[in-house]
Formats: sequence, structure tokens, C-alpha cells
Amino acid sequence: MKRKLLLLLSLVAAGFSASAQQAFHVQNSGFTTASRGINDFDVVDSNIVWAVAYDGSGGGATIRDFSVTTNGGFSWLAGAVKGTTATALNNYGLANISAIDANTAYAAIYPVTATIGLQGIYKTVNGGANWTKISAGTFTNASSFINLVHFFDAQNGLAAGDPASGYFEIYTTANGGVNWTRVPSANIPYTPLTNEYGTVGYFAAHDSTFVYPTNFGRILLSKDMGLTWALGTTPLDSTDGTSIPSISFQDKDFAVAVMSNTTAAVNTLILSADGGLNWDYAGVDTVAGVYDFNAIENVSGTDTWFATSANSTSGGLGAAYTEDAAQTWISIDKDQHTCIRFNDINNGWAGGFNTSATAGGVAKWGSVRTAAGLSNNKVEGFEVYPNPSNGKFYVKANVKGASSIKVMDLTGRVIYHENYPTKALLFTSVDLSNQATGIYFVEVREGNNVAIQKVSVQ
Repeated sequence: MKRKLLLLLSLVAAGFSASAQQAFHVQNSGFTTASRGINDFDVVDSNIVWAVAYDGSGGGATIRDFSVTTNGGFSWLAGAVKGTTATALNNYGLANISAIDANTAYAAIYPVTATIGLQGIYKTVNGGANWTKISAGTFTNASSFINLVHFFDAQNGLAAGDPASGYFEIYTTANGGVNWTRVPSANIPYTPLTNEYGTVGYFAAHDSTFVYPTNFGRILLSKDMGLTWALGTTPLDSTDGTSIPSISFQDKDFAVAVMSNTTAAVNTLILSADGGLNWDYAGVDTVAGVYDFNAIENVSGTDTWFATSANSTSGGLGAAYTEDAAQTWISIDKDQHTCIRFNDINNGWAGGFNTSATAGGVAKWGSVRTAAGLSNNKVEGFEVYPNPSNGKFYVKANVKGASSIKVMDLTGRVIYHENYPTKALLFTSVDLSNQATGIYFVEVREGNNVAIQKVSVQ
């Protein structure tokens, strides 16, 4: 951990931008109302992702909209968390969604201008078509306010809120949400300060570790899925107005977070080398021209990190990444990215804003290596030629079993798709001569192995 700590502390802000190529391609989030921004993603695997939306029009409308994909983002299906009637939850907001699979997910619903009565944890078992409140007896105190729900697996989860009856209101379940037990005050050895609260949707989890920040820059930390808690501190441990909107773990010890001082209007990176208990300044407030960070994300199992900003007024918006534990940061773009989550090096999603149901809202990153137009070489002998082409080209790969070919345009729309049940060698021609000229992505998949290459149609 010390090596990573020193690398981040000594990181230079300039980075390199000349060698990077655009690696995000736009996907359509599916919301029929324009200017739906993405607050957060919950990534189940490389195909199943749930996204939570907010009103990005500037009107500040209370919504409970979400969208879900089961095919890696090639198509998204939008919906809304609803109660017993279509209007029952009109004055309630959606804090976050924690998904188990394509059908099962949990939502934290908080009161905005309504009474506390309907707030709590809601569950769907049919992909979001219907939602049922499952948290009877929770968050019923006069000062109760739920901020999040998270499931570590199909059975074990927790829900956390603001202080109630003198200590933070946190519940755990060990049976998929059938029963919830409030964590006793003896297991949370910290008395909240006056006006200290949690923040809607702000947390991080890694295996059994859970980090829950407060608006005063303190950290509630559990190592056992919420049963017992310790108090951690950050560099700006104060009542000045501190939020920690994004936290990402590389492993059980090392984590990086975005710390926002709302009084000074400064966002910077902080880091922990002991699993989230103690935090230090990373000495970084700009990476490859990106600043006023809103998100930091580690790609699991790698030294690759992504940082994003959506602050369109500061000039620091965009995205950047590092593949070498922060020795070098590379600029990706200067677009608005509201949040970012990854499943693996080949599958990551950044939030944005849609202009219609068929235009924008999500940006998918295929691979850091795809930025250079190269295959990730997980499928042997993968070739696309000629490249550039007039629209007619060949795809070849040394596969040993069932495989498939997909060709997508820059929006993620599938132009060509063919499955091959059994082949010792994949060799076929693709004809895109009836498509517009431009860049397309050719994906060959063999089981869990996938490779992507760009092809230029001229």
C-alpha cells in the first residue's frame, strides 16, 4: 500500500493528452424525458447494469427514474419506482438502487416534501416493472431519513440513514430483506454532532467493508457488512460543509475518494491505506486537465483509475485515466460525465444527459487499450481486414467453441450480429456498404473472452 500512496502523493497534474484517443461511445439511456442525468450505476456484471436518474434540466423535479440494460448497454429500458398507486410516491425521491441480477433490485426511497410514512426500502423481482416496500418498521422515527440501501450478496444487506434517537439509524438484513434489525448504539460508538447527517446515495462497499461518509467529513466504517462500526476521519473533518460524493476501493486496504468542500468550492482527492479508517490528502486537484472532480473509479484488479468531472462552468469537465497507479494521467475528452462505474477493463459506463429516448445519456468505455484501436488479445488470432474498407471486410479468429460477432456503430446500436454454435476457426465476411461512412466497432466473443477492434468504413 505504501507504494500506491507515494505514487498518488507525487503525481504530477499535467498528464499526457496527445496520445489518447476517444474511447467512450454514446449509448441511449431510454428516458423519454430529455435532460435526465445519471446519478449512479450499479453494475452487476458486464451485461447487467442499473442506472439511477435525476432531473438535469435545472428545474429540480423530484423523480424516481431508473434504466436497466441486460446486454452491456446496447439497449436500455427506462422505468420508475412506483408505490401502490402511480402517484403514491410523488413526493419521494430515489436515493440509489442495489441490484442482485436483471430481475431483482432494491431501491432506497426518501421523503422530499412528504411525511415519513412511505419512505424505506423497495424491492422488485421483475426487472423494475413493479416495486413493493419490504422494510416495515424501519425509518419510522420522526427524524428518520433513509440515505441508501446496499446488498453485499443476495441475502446480506444494509440500509443507512440520518441520526435518530441520538445515533445513526442503520439496519441490516441476512435474509434478502425479509427482516431488518437496527444496529444498536453500542455497535456505533459515535455521537453525531448537531446537524450532522449522512448524504443521499454517498457510500462505498468492497467485499464485507462498507464506508458511509457524513456531511462533516467523518467516516462511519464497517468491516462486517454493517454489524459493527468504527469512526474514521478525513483531512477536512469539520462542520464547514463537506461531502464525499465518490469513493472507490482497489482492494481491502487502498481506497481513493473525492472530497468536496462546499464552503471553499474545492474538490480534491483523498486516499486511505487502511481500508477507509484514516484518510490523507492525495495532493491532487487536477489530472490531465480534469478538475472539480465528481467521481473516481478503480477498475477492479488493475492499477487503472478513472476520474471525471461534470462542472460545465469551471472549464475542468471531462474524463481522464491512468493505467500505472497514477504515475501518468491521460485525457479522454472534455465532455460532461456525472459518474462512472466499471465491471472490468472492457466494460465501464459514465453518466451523462440525454436529449431524447433515442439520443444519449450514457457513455460506454470498451477498454483502455481500445483507445489506441487495438484488440485486447483475449480472443486468439482476431483480425479485421482490410481496414479501412469500403464497407466490405473480413473477420477472422482462432476460436475453439461457440462464438459470436457483433458490429456496433458509435451510439452502441448493433448493425450486425451472428452466432456460431461450434467452430474451430471463425472466418466470415461482413458487408456494411449500405451503412453510413465512419467508425464501427467489431466485437468477437468466445465464452467469457472478448476482443474489440475499430474498423473505418470509407
